[in-house]
Amino acid sequence: MFNKKTSTVVVIFAVTIVMSVCFRLSYWQWQRAGDKQVQLSMLSERFNNKALGKFDITDNWQGAKIDIKGKLVPDQWWLLDNQVLHGQVGYDLIALFEVDNTDTLFVINLGFVPAGDSRSQLPAIALPLHEIEVNVQFKIGAWSGFTLANSPDQSAYHHNVLQYLEQLYFERESKLPISSQLLIATQGVIQGVTPHYKAVVMSPDKHRAYALQWLLIGLSAGVIAYFAIKKKSKDLSV
Repeated sequence: MFNKKTSTVVVIFAVTIVMSVCFRLSYWQWQRAGDKQVQLSMLSERFNNKALGKFDITDNWQGAKIDIKGKLVPDQWWLLDNQVLHGQVGYDLIALFEVDNTDTLFVINLGFVPAGDSRSQLPAIALPLHEIEVNVQFKIGAWSGFTLANSPDQSAYHHNVLQYLEQLYFERESKLPISSQLLIATQGVIQGVTPHYKAVVMSPDKHRAYALQWLLIGLSAGVIAYFAIKKKSKDLSV
């Protein structure tokens, strides 16, 4: 009799923990939905209130898409190594972009460049010298993911082949202030260079769906435990 009662207490304790975790995850996802909605509303308001190329670079624009005008800095380009597009190995072309009406340079990823037959020979790159208008997206999160490289320019062949992107590296190279926000071109600027960045952004509705999912899991655990304990109590009383 004592062992059965003890097991019932253990089950109640375990179910309480499971329900608490599920409810906390549900609440967290609901908060994330609210935060994401506020962020999207702020970005929308900025777009409606700012003219082309005129924006506050100190704002957090991560995830935003906008048309901007400016010039690429001549002879300042790099190739981000180990990129693959449609099964083809190559690089991403990285350059410095001087946006109109700002005093700060931006690093911009212009897109994919196929590699040649030999790793020792780089693709021929010719940046346009005239002013360009390009639709860009501000990268979400850190500039680079996990890497084993100790420095961006850790290439066996070329100094301007990079293993990852880092704001401080470009400031050291250019000796100029570089924005902490990375630009990604969403349309082609140079022939043979193909933009391919796709931001992984979870919508507010997606967060709400996850919140509902965790809530239902927590409630289900409680209902199942209730009927299981009720059945066990009837068995004990017989």
